[in-house]
Amino acid sequence: MLNKIIEMKKLLLILLVVFTLNTNAQYLTSFAKNINTAETDGFYYHLPRNIIKVDFTIEKTQNIKGKYHHYAKEMLNTDNYINENKTTYAIKSINIATFTEADPNMVFYIMPVSDEKSKESVNINLELSPEGIIESFGYNVNSSESVDNIIIEKELPCNEQVTDYYYIPTQDEDDEDDEEDSNNKLTEHEIALTVVEEIKKLREAYFDLITGFQEVNYGTTINCMVEQIKELENEYLVMFVGKTITSTYTQSFYIIPEEGKNTITLAKFSETEGFNNKAGETVKINFTDLSVSSNIKMTKDDIEKIAYANRLFYRNPANVTMQINLGDKIISENRLKISQLGDVSLISMSKMKLTFDPNTGQILSIIKE
Repeated sequence: MLNKIIEMKKLLLILLVVFTLNTNAQYLTSFAKNINTAETDGFYYHLPRNIIKVDFTIEKTQNIKGKYHHYAKEMLNTDNYINENKTTYAIKSINIATFTEADPNMVFYIMPVSDEKSKESVNINLELSPEGIIESFGYNVNSSESVDNIIIEKELPCNEQVTDYYYIPTQDEDDEDDEEDSNNKLTEHEIALTVVEEIKKLREAYFDLITGFQEVNYGTTINCMVEQIKELENEYLVMFVGKTITSTYTQSFYIIPEEGKNTITLAKFSETEGFNNKAGETVKINFTDLSVSSNIKMTKDDIEKIAYANRLFYRNPANVTMQINLGDKIISENRLKISQLGDVSLISMSKMKLTFDPNTGQILSIIKE
């Protein structure tokens, strides 16, 4: 029974081929899945499929409390300090890029038809991309690549070999007598007071330097000396007021749009967790097709079950609006051409020279000989 069904399908395909074939046929194009894998006389080609890459630039902010933050008010007389560790995330920018690959669902086979009089096969002048995507028919299209010059600028750091201006001892650099006396350990409060004294010394050193107290001409090195003093002071202050570290990173998502799927959920995003799968507002992508659909649209059966004489399958990409939503808020909107969302069509191959955009699949030029 199964064999009879297979034979009937083959017969139906042959009848459809005969119906569409004319006496001047040079080429026969059909959906590749209907072709015997042992067939070697023709050529396969793909239509393109677009992949969308969405890059989110995320700013990560870490608020880190100081070791002696509970003494900040008492010893430094400031309310401007961090009293708890906290990390927050924010979306700073979004970049959209599209890439192209061969559509595995749209593969076609072109078979030359032998001339009945000369019994000679017809040549196929077909140019494909390295991925197998059709680029031209009837003649070769030359392509060139250009390499952009990249200039990398490196900012030179401040000269670190600066003459010592003040020697500021740290807590770990007590005199030898204090180090030997292990029984006289300082309390946390006493250590905090010691750090405050170091801050005062650094501020005095800074004041003496900028006011010319020592009457020494340090030349251009004074800027680096001031910078080093301020850095040391900041290291001590961080022990009380804490510090904020801000960094950025990129979170990328790759999307392959599909017909009938107008909404795609990427993930969730929250201020405290960043991108995740559990907490926060949902990040979604919505596609709206702006293309005007043709009244004569090929059906799936038209594409997959009929072989066409002297015709090429190609696809007009769909013009879509791509919106990215964070909850109910639109945070990005772009216009794109998406090949796989467009309509598949046919074009004559008889005495024609055709070029196609390998990224979108649309026809770029037609020359009739």
